[in-house]
Amino acid sequence: MFSLDTRPPPYVGGYGLSVFRTARGISGLAVALLTSAADAAPLRDQVAELCRDHLSGFGSTETRVVYHHRLDGPRGLGALSSPEEIKQRLVRGKPMPYGYGSGIQDVALENGHFLYALCDAYEATRDPFFAETARRIFAGLKLVATVSPVPGFVPRGPHPDGKSYYPNSSRDQHCAFVEAMWRYSRSPLATAEDKRFIADKLDNVARRMESNGWKIMVEDGSAMAHVGFGWTQWTSIGSLTLLSVLAETHDVTGDRHWRELYEKFSAEKDGERWRRWLRPGAVDNWPPFTLYSNQFAVGLNALARIERDEARRRQLKEMLLRLAERALRTDVFDVRAWRRLDWAGDGAEDETESSLKPFGLSLRRKATVFNIYRAFNPEQWAAKDRTKSISGKLLFGIPTVAFHKTLLSADPSLVAEVAPCVRDMVAKMLSHGHFYTGGENFNRAVVLGLHLIALEGAPAGAK
Repeated sequence: MFSLDTRPPPYVGGYGLSVFRTARGISGLAVALLTSAADAAPLRDQVAELCRDHLSGFGSTETRVVYHHRLDGPRGLGALSSPEEIKQRLVRGKPMPYGYGSGIQDVALENGHFLYALCDAYEATRDPFFAETARRIFAGLKLVATVSPVPGFVPRGPHPDGKSYYPNSSRDQHCAFVEAMWRYSRSPLATAEDKRFIADKLDNVARRMESNGWKIMVEDGSAMAHVGFGWTQWTSIGSLTLLSVLAETHDVTGDRHWRELYEKFSAEKDGERWRRWLRPGAVDNWPPFTLYSNQFAVGLNALARIERDEARRRQLKEMLLRLAERALRTDVFDVRAWRRLDWAGDGAEDETESSLKPFGLSLRRKATVFNIYRAFNPEQWAAKDRTKSISGKLLFGIPTVAFHKTLLSADPSLVAEVAPCVRDMVAKMLSHGHFYTGGENFNRAVVLGLHLIALEGAPAGAK
């Protein structure tokens, strides 16, 4: 039975108190986790400072977004692929139609997660700096939404010239864009004009997806995008992607068409998407986690906020919890649990084993994300050899995936477990972030800090 509700989500202040509100009041999240305002203030100040560093170091005042590569270094904009390279679909002289390594490949993804977290932090704290920053990133995402002449296409980019981008996109760019725009529309920061803009652009995305059979196509529609798999596939990832985007689009547009499609796909094959693929136990058969698998937790989090059926909300909450637990407890070196390609490349096992030795790690010894984060030293970012890559992708990057999933689960005990690591990440990025010249980790540290503020910053019963 279709259960979306046209009423605004029942937010009651910060994200930490609003995700799973029930008929009996606020869920268990409101109990032991929340800290006093005095305890939360230092973290808030640190995260605000880190946001400023992120904007000044990786941001463009022209496009109003942050980039994957640092722009305030000696190379300036030269750290990014040039507009001429982008036009030729090259990165460092080699064909790369989806822009990997260009520095503009994840604009929608990284700014989308940034805006989503900023909205949560602002609602928990009412800090005007977070409001100002959210408005800036929203303005940047408006450019992402309009730079392509094809309605509904979310590109990789644009470059700070405001017009150059790669026309081969992906699931993560599209979904992070939709999630962030939906989240901003439900924020008190959104004006009536903002909400109209968001409704129009999300409607465009959904209509383009529908016309292409729920597959992401390259901009000209001639082929499926590099990571443009079909969203109607019978998998957990396909199910949460399809249903969350439909729910978000209906929520901002009010268009019954998207509501009816949500109802149709929810009921298909005797409700198999909910009965099998979105059941918590499906996490046990999830593909190996990747450096970017945190994106799926954002989609589940958004769907949990929109869904009105209490049984489904509990199911989504439990699935988020199971995702977080698997990410925190499994062996990072077990290829059944985590993809090794993201940090080790395609090197031979003995080569990978050798690269771990300086960190006191071994493929033959189980290591959770807590174990590998303990091996992290920010001074490794200044290294000129493979130490820098292992430090960034494995020791810092992989833990951010698990911690992001945990914060989005909003489970008090798990959040309390990862909070010290998140605080440490924020502090280390503040003290050593100038060594960090490119990658997802600066953005991730900011996003994690903002989500932790949202969980800790709203007093119980806030309205």
